[in-house]
Amino acid sequence: MAGLLFIVSRTKPGTYAYMKLVSESEHDVILDRRKVDRRRIHQRATPERRHGERRRRDITTDLQKSGWALVHPPRHSLASR
Repeated sequence: MAGLLFIVSRTKPGTYAYMKLVSESEHDVILDRRKVDRRRIHQRATPERRHGERRRRDITTDLQKSGWALVHPPRHSLASR
């Protein structure tokens, strides 16, 4: 699936292995790298360090319900392929 990225939950290693096997490219399927939210205390980040939210949408619910999520990767990562 050109231009799409499967992100698979760490709790679904079988799904990850299967998706890697049937994917068109080795870069189309990745494991969710998030472990926990780093910002436990809900305080604002300093304005000079944060330039807006990097994530386009929250995939946490998709990962919890189905074990995977399908997203469009950022444009800069498509160019590096």
